[in-house]
Amino acid sequence: MKNSRKIAEGVAVLIVAFSLMGCTSKESISKSTKQEEAQKEMKIELTFLQNECDRLINKDEDVEKTFQSYKNDFNLLSVSVNSTAKVNKMNNDELEVSINNLEKDVDKLNGEEALKAYTKYTSPKTIYKVTMMDNMRSVVDATDRNDKSIDFFYDHLHSSQKETNRDIKPTVNDIKNGPVYKLSIVQDELQKHRDDFSKEQLEQLETATKGFDYSLDAQLKTLRSYKNIVNNPYTSNNFDYEEEEKYNGARTYLTDFESNLGVAKPEY
Repeated sequence: MKNSRKIAEGVAVLIVAFSLMGCTSKESISKSTKQEEAQKEMKIELTFLQNECDRLINKDEDVEKTFQSYKNDFNLLSVSVNSTAKVNKMNNDELEVSINNLEKDVDKLNGEEALKAYTKYTSPKTIYKVTMMDNMRSVVDATDRNDKSIDFFYDHLHSSQKETNRDIKPTVNDIKNGPVYKLSIVQDELQKHRDDFSKEQLEQLETATKGFDYSLDAQLKTLRSYKNIVNNPYTSNNFDYEEEEKYNGARTYLTDFESNLGVAKPEY
């Protein structure tokens, strides 16, 4: 009986042992598969960038728009793989050198490093910091402290209608080529990476961008309203209070979004 009990106990131990070995084996295979997939994904992203780089150098299409998108894609992959390669200017030599350096850094990733890089590459925090945050904060500044429609109003309190009309177009162009353009880049990047954000994050950022878009559009409308007015309009500010409301709401959503990511500015 004692021997039978020992045999039974031994069999039970072996079964448990083999079961644990099976689990460990499956976990090992799963981890290995994830690492291999991550390496493939990093190579796919690199190949895409190499093709985009060729298009930029050969100037196949709208270089400015393509470059802005490429710059964000490049720097996102570079940060994710801890590369020192960066793209800042639309310069053929810089483009070629940087893509070659990034290729070397991606090729030398082992499985574990590739998995960490891919996790970082698809992280909402990394995506936002690298591809959107600087432009978004410029937009915030342009719709708050540097509202050009308000500045224009006070700068032209004693200007003639001719002087006012002369200065409207360059001021409008400053807004279009500055914060409006930067906001469009943010919106493009948000669409590009929308699957990497949670539903709540996506709603917060989309609501914020719509609010800032409204605020900038209100600035443009206000500026254009100063043209060819028969009676002097400069006795009161034509400020749109709905613009202020939209701006405050947008900033609240952006603050919540950035706070959840852990990147909010102290003054927010």
